[in-house]
Amino acid sequence: MVLSEHARIRMQQRGIPRWVVDWLAAYGAIDYQRGSELYYFNQRSRRALERDVGRRQLLRYAKALDAYMICAEGQIATVGHRYQRVVRH
Repeated sequence: MVLSEHARIRMQQRGIPRWVVDWLAAYGAIDYQRGSELYYFNQRSRRALERDVGRRQLLRYAKALDAYMICAEGQIATVGHRYQRVVRH
């Protein structure tokens, strides 16, 4: 996915590495909200990621797995850290 300038700046400000965004795109759960897509890690996506990268790697980067990204119009609009549970409609 294409990274917007806003998302690039937010990644830098929030300390979210590019590989987390790649993992979100590959393994993250998707929730469709108002014309955009919210990617985040839920229990199922964490298990799939653990199968591919291993338990030790996953535990090493556990803090990074609280990330989310919002995509709109074919590009990543923003990224951040989740502090609350994702409410599904």
